[in-house]
Amino acid sequence: MSFTESVLRKDETHIAEVPVEHQQQFNKKRIGSIIVSDKRCILLHLNEGSWEIFDEHKLSSEPFAQYRKNELYSVFFPMPDGERISQLKSEYISNVEDITGSSYFMNAFGEMNQEPDIEPDDCRCERISSNKVLVESENSELSESFGEQEFRLVSCKDCHKIYGRYREGRKASFNKLFSADWLLGGDSTSESIVEIGKDEAFAIHHPPHGSTRVQDAVLTASQIPRWSDDVVSTYKHEYQHALCYIQDEEMAGYLTWEDHDKGPILSQLYVRNEHREEGIAATLVSEWSEKVCESDHYFADDLTTGGRAVLESIDHLDTRSGPAQEVYSLIPMAFG
Repeated sequence: MSFTESVLRKDETHIAEVPVEHQQQFNKKRIGSIIVSDKRCILLHLNEGSWEIFDEHKLSSEPFAQYRKNELYSVFFPMPDGERISQLKSEYISNVEDITGSSYFMNAFGEMNQEPDIEPDDCRCERISSNKVLVESENSELSESFGEQEFRLVSCKDCHKIYGRYREGRKASFNKLFSADWLLGGDSTSESIVEIGKDEAFAIHHPPHGSTRVQDAVLTASQIPRWSDDVVSTYKHEYQHALCYIQDEEMAGYLTWEDHDKGPILSQLYVRNEHREEGIAATLVSEWSEKVCESDHYFADDLTTGGRAVLESIDHLDTRSGPAQEVYSLIPMAFG
């Protein structure tokens, strides 16, 4: 009998086992596990060589898992279970840190990406050509996907404000990176254009491994609010689709999603500051839902307060007739 089988009851169906590991350089050691069935989520940890149940939650809806290259990528919990799982995760992290003396890697990355020395509003940087605006030497979120010359952000060394992107020896400012003419040039095709029924506005659908120019624009835009709560994750270009909203000949915002057998999963929704309060976010979601996502329902992952308000404003989260269901994603955990 496997460890998972020994934990689950006979009437439960195994969904996934979320590994919890301690990592040090190239060595990994299992220090915990989160076992998910169709009925329960059970959080366990190793304490002096013995497995102990930290806590468990009885589920009201069946969760589902997403795998990438035969490895667990995430487990999605529909609300309201997701809210409780989020709370349990925070308590579990604190408990494991107390036992092991290690830090949860997300927290460790947060400490590495320190807050800027100067607030952007107080900084004297003005443009991408400023002598304080440099190509970033590394980015922990992007380094796994790109080599040193393939993609880097260009930002102020003092306030960390982003001014553009660097690729293969060349910098591109926002004026170029977000312009419709530039986005539709290069390797884009006319098939990527989505009509949205508004004057001076349309959308561009970018599939995984699509146009490099659109990819770079969305990647850069997803990094702009990295010191705020506007976006909770970075665009994953290897497997996520993107839909870019073009207004007045420039990219005003975007949303991203990934495919799943259960239905598409909306991952990000972002509108640039200069285009807010124009109804773009609501239009973007509505047009995507009706014309692009090819499903009568979808899941919305880890919504921010603003994102939830947008979906509620167009009745997409209406439990009786709305097409959207909010979920919370739990990914493999690492401490070090």
